[in-house]
Amino acid sequence: MKESDTSRTGLEQLLISSAIDQSLAKVDFRPIAGAKVHLKTDLLDCVDKNYIILTTRSKLLANHCELMDKPDEADILLEIASGGVGTDRTDLTVGSPEIPLGIMGSIPKVNVYERKKAMGTAKLVLVATDTKSKQPVINSGFSLARSDHQHWTMMGSGPVLSGSVADQIKQHTGTSETLIQIPSTTASRSFDLTAGKNDSQSLRR
Repeated sequence: MKESDTSRTGLEQLLISSAIDQSLAKVDFRPIAGAKVHLKTDLLDCVDKNYIILTTRSKLLANHCELMDKPDEADILLEIASGGVGTDRTDLTVGSPEIPLGIMGSIPKVNVYERKKAMGTAKLVLVATDTKSKQPVINSGFSLARSDHQHWTMMGSGPVLSGSVADQIKQHTGTSETLIQIPSTTASRSFDLTAGKNDSQSLRR
């Protein structure tokens, strides 16, 4: 259930912005480093487009580019579009359902393992062309990235928070809602039951 005092939860926004950060981090801006660049964004149509635009501008400035307001003033025209920006959620429960016993009552439901997983996805395309020769300078195809946030409990123990967003929150704020301290890489490896891994072997280590 989504609980928030705003129209979108902070987690949802962090999932998307984290996926955008990862997607743009895969783009190599070095071929246009130091150039005069006009950023064309009219093809960008998705949620949090302003964050994508500003983050792209930040990447250009970090590569010593000069941002131009008009295309005819630029050496490079950089176009950006999205192929998918959003969030998804999956829930997984392992246990036994409630078993009715007639007049004797019932055996209550037992959840051995519960996991709630939220994912943010960002698929971006950037194309940079020389304004004079019209030749591509950056045309490396799409850049796809995914962030995640997992909340799980096992046999009443937990909750444990793991994933890229939980790591980012802890790294930048020093806070964590996790009651059991387990590295996220270990948590995702040991307790992702849907991946078909040998969890019992991981737990004995």
